[in-house]
Amino acid sequence: MQNNSGYTITHNSSRTFVQMPLYTDPNTVNNALSAMLSGEGFSLTHYKASGIDELVWKKGTGLATAMRFIKLEYQPNMLIISGWVCPGMFGLTIAEISLKSGIVAAVPRKSCMKVVQKVIQVVQGFTPQQQNDSPEQK
Repeated sequence: MQNNSGYTITHNSSRTFVQMPLYTDPNTVNNALSAMLSGEGFSLTHYKASGIDELVWKKGTGLATAMRFIKLEYQPNMLIISGWVCPGMFGLTIAEISLKSGIVAAVPRKSCMKVVQKVIQVVQGFTPQQQNDSPEQK
């Protein structure tokens, strides 16, 4: 577990989780993150694991490298970012692997973690000062 500038990163065997405070309207943040993730080559898709249907951002088919996944969960005053990779072929996944350093799927993990870090930067761009910045205060 790490604590960096107000957010916390944890890993389990299958996913990496980032918990961040959210200081502005979730719809505004979601619009910015959707544009950024689309620009990174991710697309919004339904992902079924353990019988649970999740709406996640996915990149790749597993043919050349492991598929990369990012999930955004908005809670009151908090955003939870989940990231993981899945080896597989033609969109069929074999197992989830967290973004923690390791040998298996090292390149896709590193690539996905870089995108998670970009997500963190975008969210950090919505600071309390921006939300409270009004013409009367200038």
